[in-house]
Amino acid sequence: MERARDEPSFQHTRNGDPDVFRWHKKEAQAQRSGLSRDEVARREAARRAEAEREMERLRARRAARERAQAERDEERARRVRAADAAAMSDWAAREDEFLLEQAKHRALIRVREHRAKKIDMLLIHQLWWERVPRADEEDSDSDESDAGMDIALSEPRAMITALSKEERDELYKDLTMLLRWEKDPRRGGVWRDFLLLCEDCARTQESAGTKPRLDPSIQADIDALLADKTVSELETLQASIDAKLQSGEPLDVEYWESMQRRIVVWLSAARLHAMHEDVLRNRVADLQRRQKHKADRQAQDVAEQMDAETPLAPPEVWDADEMEPRGLSAAELHWDEREQPVSTWPEQRAALVAARKRVLAQPFVPKARVAPPPPPGPMARADEMVRHEALKAMDVAEEAFNEDVSLAAQAFQWQDKYRARKPRYFNRVQTGYEWNRYNQIHYDAAHPPPKLIQGYKFHIFYPDLLDPMQAPTYRVQPDPDGQGDTVLLRFSAGPPYEDVAFRIVNREWDFSFKRGFRCSFERGVLQLYFHFKRLKYRK
Repeated sequence: MERARDEPSFQHTRNGDPDVFRWHKKEAQAQRSGLSRDEVARREAARRAEAEREMERLRARRAARERAQAERDEERARRVRAADAAAMSDWAAREDEFLLEQAKHRALIRVREHRAKKIDMLLIHQLWWERVPRADEEDSDSDESDAGMDIALSEPRAMITALSKEERDELYKDLTMLLRWEKDPRRGGVWRDFLLLCEDCARTQESAGTKPRLDPSIQADIDALLADKTVSELETLQASIDAKLQSGEPLDVEYWESMQRRIVVWLSAARLHAMHEDVLRNRVADLQRRQKHKADRQAQDVAEQMDAETPLAPPEVWDADEMEPRGLSAAELHWDEREQPVSTWPEQRAALVAARKRVLAQPFVPKARVAPPPPPGPMARADEMVRHEALKAMDVAEEAFNEDVSLAAQAFQWQDKYRARKPRYFNRVQTGYEWNRYNQIHYDAAHPPPKLIQGYKFHIFYPDLLDPMQAPTYRVQPDPDGQGDTVLLRFSAGPPYEDVAFRIVNREWDFSFKRGFRCSFERGVLQLYFHFKRLKYRK
């Protein structure tokens, strides 16, 4: 630092050197040209000024190029950001559409399996509302039955009003998700109306224990006034109340504002009621179309049967006593039959007429749904698993191997609580030729060597383990009845299953994954695949 301070600083004139460089040859040439020193200095100054101006122009052009490059880079980055934003918005829209479709599919599956939620009923409402059947549409009776759309649907407001607080909160969350996924404004309006009714029911229940702003009788009169009005009438009434409130006339502002708030709720209820009416009309039209298709098919079948040449049936003998037996009086009945309920023909006819009137009064009669079959028993599940495994195709080198070894009587600590049973199984043994050096020399394809067992595939089924988290185990034991060339492979599991053992070849296993070793337990099936190590011939 001291040395740097002592050294002279840089100067444009002297640069710390007392002897300034002078270009003597250039000065001599200028004198020979007849130029004075002032003229030479003036030209040198002009040359330096021109050089400075040229440097300024170069700096300006470079700055312009840099600005243009920066603008191009910024424009390119902006276009990339815009493209990325468009792609992201497209992906988000497609993701929302996918989630909405999956929600509809889940609703149809739950309805078909008789475990429908409240949101599923509203989704079925929306699907029927958008579905307008055509007269020329093909019959799809079986498809719709499978889709789960042929169910009874309640009026939306009545269904939401009858919900408990927990059910309404769950429905509100589901509706919020659907509204977030829905991009169509028409469908979004339907979900908003449902949300508004849920919020109104929640406010009604929350304000039950508090003092209302308006008298309950007046509130009831307002609801009774608005309940039977259509959407157009409610919109007209809403416009007139808005004009009345903005007119500045002396009126009961609290009453009219309360009516205005109730009109918003009843507008949603009226729109949903109109949607429900459209749903009923669509379902009736679809039912009529399907019945017409079915009747046409039956008429065509009857016509084809009539056209076919069939032998004439022998004349039937009418027996009035057999076909229309007379009625019995109470005195003619047996003593144990007199205790049974008795009905006369007029009573039966009146009951039949009343039942027909009830059916005609219903806007839509859903198809009777068949109850799901009861779940299969333990043995049925095991048999189904064995059958499923047996139906799988076997390789040309595989054979069935389903002979277990009888084990000694087993005693378990849990046998007093559960009935012990042997697990079901379906196994395969893999055989093939060993083309080692010895066999290649002494055998060929026309005269192959003897087949050897190369591996096994065991499938032991435990569908009813009490502790499915505890996987079954296996172990290799000596074969008491063998000569040393076989061993016992024993499988053990928890209650209620006994041990099961198989006699296999006594050779060294190959635990390499590449050679197909597998040991897993999932969905109640223990799978054990292994091959034996190859024998190497040495001279």
